[in-house]
Amino acid sequence: MKQFIKFVTASCLGTILALGLLFMVLIAVSSVFSSKEMSIAKGSVLMLELNRMIPEKTNNVTRSQFDFESKKAIGVHRIKALIKKAQTDNNIKGIIYKAPNVSSAGMVTTSVIREAIEEFKDSTDKFVYSYADFYSNPTYLLATATDSIFVNPNGTVDINGYGSSIPFLKEGLDKLGVKMEVFYAGNFKSATEPLRRTNMSPENKQQTREFLGDYYNNFLDEITASRGISRKAVTDIINTLDFDNVDDCIENGLVDAKAYWYEVEDLIREKVGVGEGKKISYVSLDEYDSKKYISAGTSSNKIAVIYAEGDIMYDNNEKGVVSEVKYHKIFDKIRSSNSIKAIVLRVNSPGGSAFTSDVIWRELKELQAQGIPVVASFGDYAASGGYYIAARADKIVAHPNTLTGSIGVFSVLPNFRELANEKLGIRFDTVKTSPYAITLSGVYDVSDAERKMMQKFTDDMYQKFLSRVAEGRGKSVDEIHEVAQGRVWTGQRAQKLGLVDELGDLDRAIEIASELADLEDDYKVVEYPKIKKEIFEDLINEIMRQQEDVNLLSEEERRLLDMYNKYKRVLSYREPMARMPYDIILN
Repeated sequence: MKQFIKFVTASCLGTILALGLLFMVLIAVSSVFSSKEMSIAKGSVLMLELNRMIPEKTNNVTRSQFDFESKKAIGVHRIKALIKKAQTDNNIKGIIYKAPNVSSAGMVTTSVIREAIEEFKDSTDKFVYSYADFYSNPTYLLATATDSIFVNPNGTVDINGYGSSIPFLKEGLDKLGVKMEVFYAGNFKSATEPLRRTNMSPENKQQTREFLGDYYNNFLDEITASRGISRKAVTDIINTLDFDNVDDCIENGLVDAKAYWYEVEDLIREKVGVGEGKKISYVSLDEYDSKKYISAGTSSNKIAVIYAEGDIMYDNNEKGVVSEVKYHKIFDKIRSSNSIKAIVLRVNSPGGSAFTSDVIWRELKELQAQGIPVVASFGDYAASGGYYIAARADKIVAHPNTLTGSIGVFSVLPNFRELANEKLGIRFDTVKTSPYAITLSGVYDVSDAERKMMQKFTDDMYQKFLSRVAEGRGKSVDEIHEVAQGRVWTGQRAQKLGLVDELGDLDRAIEIASELADLEDDYKVVEYPKIKKEIFEDLINEIMRQQEDVNLLSEEERRLLDMYNKYKRVLSYREPMARMPYDIILN
């Protein structure tokens, strides 16, 4: 009898647990697939933490094998739309921007969110607060859009201007016995410098100094305008090395007050009418995104916004990558649609495969031949291959802080002969029927004929790049060559040089597209690529939404892994590359 009761109890417990899990799954499934707008609690506060990758389009990111983060990556334009939605949401009483210790957002991404916060502040009587233990350049810049900036009494405002530090690998590769055969076109095409030099070239230093200077001046302009303080007040803080500078920041008007988080929460309670010690109803971006529906319009006329973000790679179907196979399917859909009247190509890419860039350029040209206007809109980057694909657009709109241009080409061939022969004792022998049956193998020295062929191949690709840009910009090849040679420009400089038509955001590009298609306000926006809904992944995300993220790697370890993956991609190409010199990390 005792054994019987034991088995029955165990069976009942197992059934209860199974039913409980099934109940959780059903709730998660209904939440994942529900498109109906759901309400949130009255007196809620929208919490902006922004401590994850922010792509252009939600979830359009390549996940690494070490990325165990359960939450989705909300796109920057979706974040902007959610903040706008909160303006008229009676249940949202205000916004708290709780700045993370590290922000991975680029200059343009930061500006898009900053402008959305400013619009919220200017168009409502709701409060917008900012709090951080430590502020960095991008997190402080975002904070200046809020009503009040609070910092932990033991924290610091670590704004110190912009700098660039580039690792050079040549000596290390030489010691390993790896020789990098590099071919490039353009004196400023510095993407291969870490493989062929031990320091920055004068040309690279010049272009880097210029775009960092533009960043810095725009940074100062935005802070002084938002805070109503002098440029000197900001530069005095920047030019003083002091980790205990909160009082000076308050005195100079950069910060409103120092406070612990619980003290800021007391201020929030007063604003939302919650009693002392009572729980505040915070709504995260994830939760707000899952509960709010934002209409794209009802018109039969459509403007297709095509997000071209990430590296440009040949024959690749990953999320967050631009490839000819993936985007050909998008262009095919547009060609077969009678309702799509215009295209906005939103570019946020440092470039990559020159072959793929040219294929996409050609596809857009064909769509233009069918009478569909194309407007390009630039995000953080639209450089090299990223500029190539947009070069023939009817209009190009960039942000002042966009990094663009980099019109140049390079090829890299690793040679492991010395590593194999001298270091590892591995030797190769061969039999061949023709002189070039084994060419560019990586285990033999590159011959003069092979070197000459590779340089010609790279130079020819550069000339094609120049001609594509000249055709799109209505200039001669010589005129484009003067501003090309792999040189990187900010959007504001690119406009003066004729590489960009005007400065503005994605909304402005859509507005121009509607004008070119004679749509006025009669259109709806459709977005590509369509991000495939991963049922199991979304289900797990929803179940774990309230749980702590699983992060096995530190921020520095992630950056080192990203650096390794970028160089690995560079070395995987067997064709000329049109890519930016390096990626910019803003701290």
